[in-house]
Amino acid sequence: MMSIKAVWICHFSNQQIRERLPLSKRIFSNAIRVFLGKNAISYGDFAPWITNQIYEFEKFDDVELHVIAPHAGLTRFTYEFEMKSVFYHFFKPELPFLLDKIVNKLFGRKQRTFRLNRFIVKNFLNKINPDIVNLIGTENPYYSITSLDIREYPVFVSAQTVYTNPDFKKFSGEYNQYRWDLELKIHQKEKYFGCAGRMHRDLILNNNPDAFIFQNFFPIQKPAEVQEVPKKYDFVFFAAGVTYSKGIEDALDALALAKKEKPDVTLNVVGKCAVDYKIKLDIIIEALELSDNVSFNDYFLIHSDMYQHIKKSQFALLPIQLDVLSSTVVEAMLLGLPLVTYKTTGTPYLNKDGEAVLLADIGDTEKLAENMLKLLNSPELADKLRKVAKDFAEKEFDNTASAKRLLSNYRAVIEHYYNNTPISESQMFDPNEFPLY
Repeated sequence: MMSIKAVWICHFSNQQIRERLPLSKRIFSNAIRVFLGKNAISYGDFAPWITNQIYEFEKFDDVELHVIAPHAGLTRFTYEFEMKSVFYHFFKPELPFLLDKIVNKLFGRKQRTFRLNRFIVKNFLNKINPDIVNLIGTENPYYSITSLDIREYPVFVSAQTVYTNPDFKKFSGEYNQYRWDLELKIHQKEKYFGCAGRMHRDLILNNNPDAFIFQNFFPIQKPAEVQEVPKKYDFVFFAAGVTYSKGIEDALDALALAKKEKPDVTLNVVGKCAVDYKIKLDIIIEALELSDNVSFNDYFLIHSDMYQHIKKSQFALLPIQLDVLSSTVVEAMLLGLPLVTYKTTGTPYLNKDGEAVLLADIGDTEKLAENMLKLLNSPELADKLRKVAKDFAEKEFDNTASAKRLLSNYRAVIEHYYNNTPISESQMFDPNEFPLY
């Protein structure tokens, strides 16, 4: 089969990558942040689905993969290297500290057009001359804006989320009109998209009725070498960022309701939390009389360390509100943690072969609490869900199969874009597999 050259434009980090990059120690900038009452910034793993997708593509001998990505803290504007037959092209997404502050003061951060980032990415693309470009995520302007300049190659857009979602304004405290408008421009410009769930598919078609929508599951971070440890907590809530849209406030409300029957019930909250939002959560916790029931652990720099920590909990409480199917949900299933979550457009899919997770309608904290008590009161139910969920996740979310499907999607897009070859219906997203919402 003909070899292809693919470029990913994305944002991620892992330990192996950081070992190769020239990164600043951030002594001065972090001292300023601490002085201003903000969290110091440290380097850590994030977007593990991209790392896992890279691992899968390393196995293919019929694709030359180039990854273009920003990485904060670079001491150079660009840095390139090859590792395991994958070519990496990193760029510095921010200006030097003081210059960045001056530019933001003059022009504002929210309306920046990131001309330097676009210039760098354009140069990378000219040098690579790919057959296809995969933009992974449209919601982050500092790299997604670069796709607006691409005219020479087909662009396949993988939806991490969809920002142009009316519910975003409802469930997120960080709504930004500039991000909304930019994503809309990208959706209207591009033709080819990959989605993991019905909601994202419908939102994109609303923005661009002529779009071709492929099914596209991201590879899951599968926990390895996680040891069984004594249980310290009843429930764990974990996310890269502890935010309203991830459902932390609903989790606290449900915990307070469950406490009426189980006064000693505990919740361990794991993830990065902004200083001002943590203050708000502390006020909520005190008002709900949960100070002795809730503990916080900051973001773990190494993903595997987080997995080992959350195994100290018996169950997972993840009332996601905006995600179709959050990676944390699948990770909890793979870790053998019986799960309470919300009914999104993706989570009912998890019960298609039998009950694997306990669901509540979004906003129904009484049902969340009821499901929490079911797990606490019925070890038999918990053991059944643990086994069913783990078996389902291991069968359904096969990383190699997901990567092969993505590569097949690339080939279909390339043939359609350059030769006008029809795209097979079997490769298109099938809404019949997913429930209405």
